[in-house]
Amino acid sequence: MYEQIFSIAAICLIAAAGACWSAVRKRSLKRQRLHEKYGKIPETGDWDKEEQVKNYYEWMKKKESGDWVDDITWSDLSMNLIFQRINVCDTSAGEEILYWRLRKNSVAPGEGQELEQRIRTFSDNEQEREDVEKLLCRIGKSASSYYIPAYMETVEEYKIGFQWLFRGLQILLAACAVLALVLTDSRFGFAMLGVAAVNLLVYTYFKLKFEIEIGMSGTAVSMLEWGREIAGRKEIQALYPDLKKEISYFRDVLRGSRFLQANRISMATGDMTGVILDYLLGTTLCRLTSYNKMIDRMSRKSGRYMEIYRQIGELDAAVSIASFRASLPVYCVPEFGDGKHIYMEEVCHPLIGSPVGNTLDLKRSCLITGSNASGKSTFIKAVAVNAILAQSIYTCEARRFVMPQSRVITSMAVKDDLVAGESYFIREIRYLRRILDSLDEGKMTLCAIDEILRGTNTGERIRASRAILEYLKDRNCLALVATHDRELTELLEKDYDNYHFSEEMGEDDICFTYQILPGPATSHNAIKLLEFAGFPEEIIDAAKEDSE
Repeated sequence: MYEQIFSIAAICLIAAAGACWSAVRKRSLKRQRLHEKYGKIPETGDWDKEEQVKNYYEWMKKKESGDWVDDITWSDLSMNLIFQRINVCDTSAGEEILYWRLRKNSVAPGEGQELEQRIRTFSDNEQEREDVEKLLCRIGKSASSYYIPAYMETVEEYKIGFQWLFRGLQILLAACAVLALVLTDSRFGFAMLGVAAVNLLVYTYFKLKFEIEIGMSGTAVSMLEWGREIAGRKEIQALYPDLKKEISYFRDVLRGSRFLQANRISMATGDMTGVILDYLLGTTLCRLTSYNKMIDRMSRKSGRYMEIYRQIGELDAAVSIASFRASLPVYCVPEFGDGKHIYMEEVCHPLIGSPVGNTLDLKRSCLITGSNASGKSTFIKAVAVNAILAQSIYTCEARRFVMPQSRVITSMAVKDDLVAGESYFIREIRYLRRILDSLDEGKMTLCAIDEILRGTNTGERIRASRAILEYLKDRNCLALVATHDRELTELLEKDYDNYHFSEEMGEDDICFTYQILPGPATSHNAIKLLEFAGFPEEIIDAAKEDSE
C-alpha cells in the first residue's frame, strides 16, 4: 500500500519539477526577446485577431459615447496595419486597450500629459521597462483572455453547478486516503484510487465543458497576482497611483485562487509534464471548487476588476507606444490648438519605409492634384492617420504636428457591394453622406476624400463635386480632397487651396519626388505609364492622338 502511495507522490514531484524547469527556461528566453524587440518594427500582414482584440472597444462603445473612428475610416486608412505596426504588447489587455485607444480618437483634458509621462518613463528607463515587461509576460495573452471584458460583465452566470457533488467526492477521496494511511488496509487504498478515477472523469468532463470560462478565470486571477507585483514597484506607483489600492480589494480572491494559478502555469508549459500535473491535481476537484469561490467574489467587484484591467492594459500599451516611437525615424508629441488650422512639418506615413516628409500649413480645405502614383492618396492618408495617432497615442510621425481636437472621417477605398445590390456610385454617395452627417460646429471635422464621385460621368461629377465641396467649406471642417479633375481647381480656387504632386520623366522610367507643391498639377503620366508597361504601340499612338 505504501509503495502505491509513494509511487503516486513520486510521479507528482517529477511532474511538478518538470513543469517548473520548463517555465524557468521559457522565462529566460522571454527576457532575451524583450530586450531585442524594443524599438524594432514588428511584422505586419495577414491578421486574424481583430475580432478578439476589439472586444474591449466593443464593450466600451456600449458604455460611453465618443468620436469613434468608424469602420469605413478604419478600413480606408488600413488601421489594422497601423495597429500591428505599433503593437508589441505582452498582454491581451494591452492589445485591447491599444486598439480601443486608436478607435477612441479623442484625448480628455490632462489625459495626454499623463500618457506622455508614462511613455517617457518607459522610454528613458530601460531597466524599469524590462522588469515590468517580465511581469506583464506572466499575465500573457491566452486565447480566452481577450473575452474578459464581456465575461466580467456577466461573470455570475459562469458558475459551475453541482457543488454538492464536488464536495462529496472531495470528502470521500480524503476519507479513503486517511483510512488507507491509518489502517494500512489495501482495500481503502484501492477505494481511494477508484474515487480518484471518478474525480478525474468528473474533472475532465467539466473542464472540457467550461474550458473557456476556466481559462478566462485563470487569466483574470493571474492579472491580479502579477498586477500586485507590478503595482508594488515604486515607479509604477508614481505613474498609476490607484492601481495598488484597487488590487488590495481582491486579497480574498488571491488567497483562494492558488489552484487556478497552478492550472494556468502547468498548462502554459505546453508539454506532457504540464498535462500530467494538471490531471493529477484535477483528481482533487479543488480547481472546480476554487473556480466557483472566485466567481462569487469577483461578481461583487467586477467594476473594480475592470478598472485594474484597464490600468494594466494602459501600462502595457504605454510600453508598446514607447517602442513604436523608438522605431520611427522621426516623431513628435502633438500640439493642440483652436480653430480650423493644421500645421504639419515633415509629416510621414507610418507604414512606409524611408518615407519622404511633407510640410503644410493648412488653414482652409484643399484640393490635391497630380499624376498617377505621385503620392496624392498616400499624403492625405498620412495626414488622417497622424491626426488619429495624435488624439489616441499622443504620437505623430512628423517633426511637428499642430491641430485642433477633430473628428477624423474618410471616403477613399470605395467598393461596390454585390450582396447588398449597391453599385460603386451608390456606395460612394453613402460614404459622402455620412461625412456630411458627421459635421459639428462644436468640434472640427477633418475629412479625407480620394477621387470624389469618380463613379459617375465627368459632367455630373464636376457639378456634384463642386456643390458638395462648397457645402463643406462653410462648415467647421477641413477637407483634403485628392482629384484628377482640373476643372475643380479652377471652379473652387477662391475657396480651396491648391496643391499638387509631380514627377520627373526619363526616357525609360518616371522618378516621383513625393513632395507636395503649391498650385494645381499641370502634368500627366498615364500614357507614359502605358509605354513603360509595354502596351502595344497602336494603343499608345491612339492614346496620344486622342489626348491631342
